[in-house]
Amino acid sequence: MQVRAANQWLDWLSVAKVPAFLCRHDGDRVVLVAATPEFTDALMPGDEALTEIDLLAQVASEWPRRDAGPVVMHIAGAPNLHCVLQPLGHPSGECLGILHATEDHQRHNDSFYAIVQQLPDIVARFDRDHRHLFVNRAMQRIVGIDPQAFFGKTNAELGMPDHLVEVWKSLHSRVFETGEPAELEFEFETEQGPKHFLCRVVPEYAADGTIPTILSTSHDITQLKSLQRQLALLASTDPLTSLLNRRGFTEALEAEAARARSSHVQLSLLLIDVNDFKVVNDTFGHLAGDDLLVTIGEVLRREVRDSDFVGRLGGDEFCVGIVDSDGARARDTADRIRQRISTLGAQGLSPCDVSVSIGLATYADTDRNVADLVARVDQAMYREKARRTDAR
Repeated sequence: MQVRAANQWLDWLSVAKVPAFLCRHDGDRVVLVAATPEFTDALMPGDEALTEIDLLAQVASEWPRRDAGPVVMHIAGAPNLHCVLQPLGHPSGECLGILHATEDHQRHNDSFYAIVQQLPDIVARFDRDHRHLFVNRAMQRIVGIDPQAFFGKTNAELGMPDHLVEVWKSLHSRVFETGEPAELEFEFETEQGPKHFLCRVVPEYAADGTIPTILSTSHDITQLKSLQRQLALLASTDPLTSLLNRRGFTEALEAEAARARSSHVQLSLLLIDVNDFKVVNDTFGHLAGDDLLVTIGEVLRREVRDSDFVGRLGGDEFCVGIVDSDGARARDTADRIRQRISTLGAQGLSPCDVSVSIGLATYADTDRNVADLVARVDQAMYREKARRTDAR
């Protein structure tokens, strides 16, 4: 029988849903060449654990002569299964193997595998060499990869990203060593774009207490992650101006202050208060006041770099974080903001002339925390507001 004919036999057996496989000698061991999906299912432990390694080791010990007829092999440790081996008479020395289960055992497995195949989550089984023994059909639906491409291969052999290969291998090894379930969140690039998964791995114990295989289920949490990001954005964003709110600005400030301490870079704050904003609300109405706050927010966005951060702390009070720059640049930024806002009335972007008071402070070694910096910039802003009042 030629190789092509052998593969045709396997294709026909697959159509008939027969658990069959092709194998050949490779040195002193027997290796799997190809298999039907049903063969993969048959390796899934039910009452007894049967692994590819155990099966092929027994096949090697009972390997038939090339000119022999079919050999019936009773599988050690799996009394409900036996294997028929047929030499193919090809120079490569390949054999065709067919697994057969007793009727009761087959009914049990058929029900179990039917459930596994219909699960919405990806289910995979691994041996101690980190090779895939089974992957359900959800892999095709969720990731867009044929489950048969995984059979008998490690994640490294499948060309998975190196960082994920190491993370998965470490997770699997821990479950094999400890016998305890473990979980992992990871991101994987699919045909539909990046997806997030929550993977849970559990040990599968054999009758003798060993762990020949582990079972992993990967649940698609992409929508959950997207919702979490949206909620985090809402929690840190001012709904009127779409700038950072007080919480979001404080978190950004804490992060930049930590970077300033560790990397010895400068960090400056501008605290901006709209002068006589109550007059705008009382004279032109709260909608006009809201429009003015939105316009000022747009001015602040235009006058800072992408690396800087801007927030509305509440009411008519804004704050700008200027990173990696000295006090002189921060003063230039404050002057530009002050000048741009002063022209809003003339440009028809405000119902009246507008001015702001701006405090400036640069993070110093004497600041014990960001609260000290905020207190200093607050004092600086009120000093400017007082000077403006005195000058009237």
